[in-house]
Amino acid sequence: MHASRTTSAIGSLTILSMSLAAIWNPAHAQTGDSGASPDAAAKIEKGIETVVVTAQKRSQSIKEVPVAITVVNAAQLERAGVKDIGDLAKTAASLEFGDQQTGGAGGSASIRGIGTAVFTLSAESSVGVVVDGVPLGATASGLMLDMARVEVLRGPQGTLFGKNASAGVLNMATQAPIIGDSGGNVQLEFKGDHGAAVRATGNVPLNDISALRISGIAERNKGVYHNVLTGEDSVTNNGGARIRYLLQPNRDVAVNLIADASNTRSENAVFFAPSVAYATNTAGNHQPAAEFAACGVTVSKTNNQVCSDGEELTRAQVRGFSGQVDWTLASGDTLTSITAYRTRKQGPESVNIGMSTSYDKVSNHDPYKNARQVSQELRIASPGKQTLDYVAGLFYADSTNDKNANVLIEPNPALPSPPVPRSIATNNLQYANLTTKAVFGQATYRLTDSTNVIAGLRYTRDSVSSRFTQSSVVSFQGFALPATVKSASGSASESNVSGKLGLQHTLTKDANLYATVSRGYKGPQIDNDTPVNQASASGTFAGYIVKPELPTSVEIGSKMSFLNRRLDVDVAAFHTKIKDFQEQNCTLTAVGALSCIPLNVPSVTSKGIEADIRARPLPELQLGLSVAMILDTAYPGGFTFDNTNVGGQRLLYSPRNKATLNGDYSWTLPGDYELKLGGDIVYKSRVRLCNSLDAECAYGGHSTASLRVALRSPDDKWGIEVYDRNLGDKRVPNAIIYPLPGKGAGSGFAYSLGENSFRRVGVTLDYRF
Repeated sequence: MHASRTTSAIGSLTILSMSLAAIWNPAHAQTGDSGASPDAAAKIEKGIETVVVTAQKRSQSIKEVPVAITVVNAAQLERAGVKDIGDLAKTAASLEFGDQQTGGAGGSASIRGIGTAVFTLSAESSVGVVVDGVPLGATASGLMLDMARVEVLRGPQGTLFGKNASAGVLNMATQAPIIGDSGGNVQLEFKGDHGAAVRATGNVPLNDISALRISGIAERNKGVYHNVLTGEDSVTNNGGARIRYLLQPNRDVAVNLIADASNTRSENAVFFAPSVAYATNTAGNHQPAAEFAACGVTVSKTNNQVCSDGEELTRAQVRGFSGQVDWTLASGDTLTSITAYRTRKQGPESVNIGMSTSYDKVSNHDPYKNARQVSQELRIASPGKQTLDYVAGLFYADSTNDKNANVLIEPNPALPSPPVPRSIATNNLQYANLTTKAVFGQATYRLTDSTNVIAGLRYTRDSVSSRFTQSSVVSFQGFALPATVKSASGSASESNVSGKLGLQHTLTKDANLYATVSRGYKGPQIDNDTPVNQASASGTFAGYIVKPELPTSVEIGSKMSFLNRRLDVDVAAFHTKIKDFQEQNCTLTAVGALSCIPLNVPSVTSKGIEADIRARPLPELQLGLSVAMILDTAYPGGFTFDNTNVGGQRLLYSPRNKATLNGDYSWTLPGDYELKLGGDIVYKSRVRLCNSLDAECAYGGHSTASLRVALRSPDDKWGIEVYDRNLGDKRVPNAIIYPLPGKGAGSGFAYSLGENSFRRVGVTLDYRF
């Protein structure tokens, strides 16, 4: 089975390579036969463009940085169709995302199989998301607007970044204003019946020391789900804008002010579609297959049909502001201050979880879910190329999350009441506050002309407090029981010292080796759910502490260039052992509601090998390959979830093998028009998408492919592109839900779907001015 899947993946990857090769080989042969002019010869010798990163707070070639990094620039983001943060999984083999709606902190982002799929408000992600130097935390917006570059840094990064980043960092930079330049672009995208989008950017020079850059997007996506009861498709409308102001009064001082805003509204958007429905559930009080069939839903693993007579509405509003001041001293060191304030507001929202029209309805009505964060970072960074290079900083962040959620369960009205309730109404009020104070730094000492010693240290002080109040009212025919009010609260403070040690050795100007040992840290959580769920009567209880997560990572890597910089190969082998990995266990309560309890897994290991390859065999042809073989991310032997031994099972969203291949070839046509043909393939081996030992919780090995063809004008002012994404229309879910919500244990499974779960054919038109 595994051999067959691997062979299929290799075959899929080979097809694209051979197809591109077939295109450019004749042209290459013709050039060789006819002889090349000096200009043509120079063009043929053109190698790969230098990849510049800022992970160490200064601009450096990716070859100089002793960290496993995948870099995706603006052009690559555009070609790959990266529109939201989850799309980044198509560009980096070690990066995965769970479902953005059902995922926990960080949208279930994971690097090397390690992430945080935990719902509690006091949880923080193992994968840091940083945009223009600001950690987003719970205030993240999924929109990718006017991005200049994304760096995917793998492994603990606490000695370089202010906020905790125990598994890795998505370090993103937006396009900065350009002083003295006036211009912009407008792009229109059409996807037929499935939506459209308009994106626009403008750069406005205000005077000879300042400029403004404004970017915006309005997008409509349709048809991920279809409600057979109402005949309506799900519709999601996204809108966003960013304003960046740059002031450079002299060569030593730069001030960046950035404001961003985004709104998302989804209608008819049930977040799952039944993929497997059994004849009856374990308790015998539901016939899932018959119930869905009665409403007209054809249950299958390609199904996107739902059945709901309730209001399905989700919405979110994100706002952010940051100010960054950079001051270059006479010594060449740069002092940086970044101050940021961000908010995220969700709600009111309504979701009919049970997808039933007659009985046992389960619905959520959430008035609000809010997040607020203020952060401040001060740091100093040396200019580079010195005997001793360093970055050091102070960081402070305070974030508050609160949520009001109502769950209504309505049993079958045909049953006698009492003993069967007519309704069970539960209101949950949750609040969490998290404060981080940190001192961090990393230094590189040039021991010899070819050998560097790396040392980093971080001190973190985390404080977290949380409270949870749950009130429930059980109503019968003609009367209701007194309300039950249960509450729990807790707090924790933790101090931690983490760091990094390593060696870096330069073999030649095109070959570098490095080895590092890093200790990471992620702060504690508060579990208020367990004491509330365990209590049978009203009362006030103490919350439980979920211990900090402590990874220790060993990494050995090489970064090499070959064939006169036509081929770059970066390879890293890693072994990460995590003490007290933060996870959650989700079970059904006695009344059929989902209860998810955060907990610690004593030990989890992630180990494997990765490679990022960039090739330019011809000036007209560019290829990129990212490969990850994550050999182990399993629960320890004997570890149990809900009395089930899950020892040896892989963690969620952690395929053993993954590869992404992309390629682009360009021709110059008569009249100096440029024609580009490109494509990409993503292969993933079997991956677990829900926490059950049932085989249905795993999605099998698969490949998804996309093609695109583009034409650009001779002056590069306008262009048109036609794309075909997910050519095989593979119905790959973002997550698998078990059991069917509202149908009870043993009822079946459901797929949580997204835009990438469907084939999408579209066209983009853009104009630059």
